[in-house]
Amino acid sequence: MKKSINPLWGGRFENNPSDLLQKINNSIGFDHKLALQDIKLNLEYSKSLKKAKIITDQEYKKIKKALEEIRKQITMGKYKFSEDFEDIHMNIEMSLKKKIGSLSGKIHTGKSRNDQVVTDLKLWTREKLGILVKNIIDIQKAIIKKAEINFSVIMPGFTHLQNAQPVLFAHYLLSLFEMLQRDKKRIRNLQENLNECPLGSGALVGTNFFEIDRFSLAKNLGFKKPSENSIDSVSDRDFVLDFLFIVSTLSMHLSRFAEDFIIWSSSSFDFLEFPDSLSTGSSIMPQKKNPDSAELIRAKTGRIFSSMINILIVLKGLPTGYSKDLQEDKEAIFDAYESIDIILKVANEIIKLVKINKKAMLKSSFDGYSTATDLADWIVKNIGKTFRQSHEISGKIVLLAEKQKKKLYELDLKLMQSIEPKITKDVYTFLSPINSINQKKSYGGTASVRVKEALLRAKKQL
Repeated sequence: MKKSINPLWGGRFENNPSDLLQKINNSIGFDHKLALQDIKLNLEYSKSLKKAKIITDQEYKKIKKALEEIRKQITMGKYKFSEDFEDIHMNIEMSLKKKIGSLSGKIHTGKSRNDQVVTDLKLWTREKLGILVKNIIDIQKAIIKKAEINFSVIMPGFTHLQNAQPVLFAHYLLSLFEMLQRDKKRIRNLQENLNECPLGSGALVGTNFFEIDRFSLAKNLGFKKPSENSIDSVSDRDFVLDFLFIVSTLSMHLSRFAEDFIIWSSSSFDFLEFPDSLSTGSSIMPQKKNPDSAELIRAKTGRIFSSMINILIVLKGLPTGYSKDLQEDKEAIFDAYESIDIILKVANEIIKLVKINKKAMLKSSFDGYSTATDLADWIVKNIGKTFRQSHEISGKIVLLAEKQKKKLYELDLKLMQSIEPKITKDVYTFLSPINSINQKKSYGGTASVRVKEALLRAKKQL
């Protein structure tokens, strides 16, 4: 049986598209995810057509009833998307045609799939941004709770992956809170930028049906106003790039946290332990407990990055106006969202369930001469040396401690005085990790008093 020519544009054509063209051209395999957005758009557009007297009240009621029936089928998982119709717009329109006949053809009056698809995608993006914010807040709540429970836990802070200075574990956790706070701000900026509605721009130049009120249409779809330029409206995918940049940055933040936890869960550190529920074993080594959940956060982050690069490459060479290349935006943004969605959920569980080894963290905070900077600062405050002079003195004392195979707080006072005679026994109060921490009272520092303040600020920001 001969295939029918595409019902949306078959009038110009004498022959059917090849199977190969259909295969590369069809997008229903992924853009079916826009089904509910497309239904919403068609419902509001039909209302605008009625208001413009392009369709009658009776016709509108028939269209509305049929679209709501299709929506119910979709939400119940009973709707069958057909590859005979290349995209979600055709699938919905052809389903509408089965229910109400030729009347279905009126819903496309004054609109193109070009302005329709970008509006659908904006609606979808806005919905997913709201979910992302909620999931980020859930992680932030978990961070605050973990920080409060482990408030007094001392650990080494690292630079270059080397012991640097002692820090409260709570202070470390709140650093992730701040990263996520910036991610939320970026999301809210994008939500604001998404407030222009492209629908009514037609294929490229607007529509002859000026009776359609784009302002009320935009408002009914939840936008602040219609887009300003029809050419830009149908080809604009800045919001896709913005979304991909946001989730790339968000996933990068969580990947760094995951990397920390992976390293700290190793036997060399033993700072923390992943729960069984978020770990895997080895098929050959019975003793292994692998932090696969965190490792996959790292891996999926790379996948998200590739989606962003993909769309940048697609867009860079496009001429002004709509091109079919823009179809590729959906697979990239859908895949990135699915990746960040699972990353956020797994990260939340890790923070909630990971066990902290307080003793190992404290013990390690004494290693690596982590209070050498405190020694230099003490010399500045109590002897009157410049910091550069004090830095050199402290460095020489560290070298001496290394040769003696002793930690700074274990080094005999007389040995320190052999480097700097004015050093007194009071210096030892600066050489313990807890005293080091509580000296860092500058705003944003790791002193207990400052971290308590930070926790209060964090709670207010949720």
